[in-house]
Amino acid sequence: MSFFLPQLFAVLAFATCGGYSGQIMVKVECFDKTQNNISISFNYPFRLQQVHFSAPLCEGTRKETLFLEGDYASSAQFFVTVAVLAFLYSLLATIVYFFYQNKYREKNRGPVVDFLVTLVFSSLWLVSSIAWAKTLSGVKTVTDVHQILLLMSACRAQENLCEVLQEPIWTNLNMSVAFGFLNFFLWAGNIWFAYKETGLHKSIQRYPSRTPSEKRDSFRQYSQTSFDQSAAGFGQRLYNQGSFDLSSGGFSLPQTNLGQPMLYQQVGSPTSRGPLIFVNEM
Repeated sequence: MSFFLPQLFAVLAFATCGGYSGQIMVKVECFDKTQNNISISFNYPFRLQQVHFSAPLCEGTRKETLFLEGDYASSAQFFVTVAVLAFLYSLLATIVYFFYQNKYREKNRGPVVDFLVTLVFSSLWLVSSIAWAKTLSGVKTVTDVHQILLLMSACRAQENLCEVLQEPIWTNLNMSVAFGFLNFFLWAGNIWFAYKETGLHKSIQRYPSRTPSEKRDSFRQYSQTSFDQSAAGFGQRLYNQGSFDLSSGGFSLPQTNLGQPMLYQQVGSPTSRGPLIFVNEM
């Protein structure tokens, strides 16, 4: 299989997801003209329930502490783990393939292992990419600036003014999802090439399976041949009968394996010759 592209796209997948950091900035202006800037930061692995910030109540110096909701670490970490393992395996396979070719080809173990691992990683990339795409949608919902403003009591009051100064940039996370599905298509496309390396398709072509119609035709041909051979043997036995010897005046029976024949002659004058009878001795 091609090892360099999986390494490249695996690095891009876990770099764009694992290295993400987002920030939200909101300015709160109370009715008494006091202003406060609020900064909310979150990053991988997106345990948002641990993210908290302080917001003014616009009641003197009083403030409230607010927490975001949701724990999205499992899907994000699963996605990054698959990317890291895929990168490490591709790197190891590259080393083995180029520097230990004899070991790789020994008893066909290397190609078979590579084929099975390719199947596994294709499935892992598909599952992890779908899970991460769904998780990213949840992260975007929780960190939406409108949801953040609704959490703060000061922003729910009409006499106060709240303004969003900075929103999170989702480009890297969107690219991580795209790289995840790209890795799936890349590994799934390598399944056929890894399968050809095993040589299993050659053994299947050497012993092709026959269709039911071919089996019926073969059976009919075999039955017809057997019938013709039986008929020929039967006719040959049917006409292989005893015959008269007109020159000697005798009659002979067909030869059998029942025993040694004994000769009996008719008693009479030497000049007269009667029929010869062969009797098999049991």
